[in-house]
Amino acid sequence: MNQSGEHTVLDDWIVYPAMALGIAVTTILPIGLGQRMALPLLSTLVIVPMFFWAVRQGRPDRAIRFALFWAGVQSLCVLIASLLFDTAGGQAISGGVEYRDAWLRWAEHGSPVMTAPATSFFAQVRETLAFAAASALTGGAGSLAMLTLTLDRVNFTAASLLHGAQQPLLGLLAAWPIWLIVRLVGLVMLGAVLAEPLANADLWPGYLSWWARHRRRMLAGSVTLLLLATALQAALTPLYQTLMRAAG
Repeated sequence: MNQSGEHTVLDDWIVYPAMALGIAVTTILPIGLGQRMALPLLSTLVIVPMFFWAVRQGRPDRAIRFALFWAGVQSLCVLIASLLFDTAGGQAISGGVEYRDAWLRWAEHGSPVMTAPATSFFAQVRETLAFAAASALTGGAGSLAMLTLTLDRVNFTAASLLHGAQQPLLGLLAAWPIWLIVRLVGLVMLGAVLAEPLANADLWPGYLSWWARHRRRMLAGSVTLLLLATALQAALTPLYQTLMRAAG
């Protein structure tokens, strides 16, 4: 329901299977065809309209739900497509091979990776600031595009580990460390909150004051999750490196 209590399309269950079908088509087909430009563009376009609509309706919680559903289905589709089209997947996913190789070096030697799951603290701060700016300046579209690229790289890496590891389930577990999941949720929350002023085309002080009062808890929650993700990475890195090595 919207703020006036009316039932809208945003509340209809059909949104989720429709979105899942769109994600499958716009993910598996570009990967199968090795289309590097089409993959992130089409994947982002699936979620942006519903996310933007929910934010404009004053329902960032619904936008967060849509985005997390999209992220989960997107991850599954990239994983499946990368297993089915191994060579084409490397061609279609921008930075996928480089990320996978860097991630393996991190697992073996502890050297930082330029993107999640193993960024340094300062790299995480820069990434978060860039994500926040992209969301605030584009009404959420830019930040969702950034998430698309990261999800594609991580799940291509997971598919590579499933394909080549002696213990593929351990490889899959190690490819998605818990801090990466927590960070994903925190970024989605942050993006939904910061997208709201521009999505509503209202940057006047009166609205911004209302927005700051009513969204401060959600904003604080997103920052808390991002800090928790950093703490989990610091504490659990040795465990996940051991899992990766055990996967073979």
